[in-house]
Amino acid sequence: MQTLTLMLLFISPLFLPFSTAAKTPQDLLRSSCAQARYPTLCVQTLTNQVTLTTKPLDLAQAAVKASLTRTLTLSVYLKNTLKSQVKPAVESTASNRKRVALNDCVAQITDSVSELNQTLNELKHLHMGTFEWQISNAQTWASTAITNGNLCVNGLNRKGAEEKVKMEVKRRVKDVSMFTSNALYFISKLGESRNPKPHSNSKN
Repeated sequence: MQTLTLMLLFISPLFLPFSTAAKTPQDLLRSSCAQARYPTLCVQTLTNQVTLTTKPLDLAQAAVKASLTRTLTLSVYLKNTLKSQVKPAVESTASNRKRVALNDCVAQITDSVSELNQTLNELKHLHMGTFEWQISNAQTWASTAITNGNLCVNGLNRKGAEEKVKMEVKRRVKDVSMFTSNALYFISKLGESRNPKPHSNSKN
């Protein structure tokens, strides 16, 4: 009986629809996104993902997928930009520093893609006995993906990358960071839904 109770407590907040007075999917979406880091982006991103039977886990996975898609696009852009930087026969120190900075960005965002893939995989294989550990892993990987983007931009600033390239990378990294921040919000909410505030068991 105790095992069954624990299983129900685990399943209910994750795999059952939201308990809400929302009358339409958009009501549910606005309510779910209200406390996100970027609520307007949140609604725009998930507007086609929500029905009245949508579950918290569905939103977390959808938000991570959206972040992963943006990060993959950024990764391709960086690789193409690096390839377009033709290395001269005699390269100056400044030119070399710019190429190194861009190459570092490629590596960092490639890592972000890997980390977001790990995040999504973790959310797809949650288990009652390891739930908190898995959520912690997902939070760590998503946070690291954001950090990688910041490191990329900081490296370009320090090593004097071309202004046009630097500004475009910065814009794209910020865009990706916003998506990932919202994904991290839903992951954290998922963890909180598994650990509600305890109720008093005292008898009067």
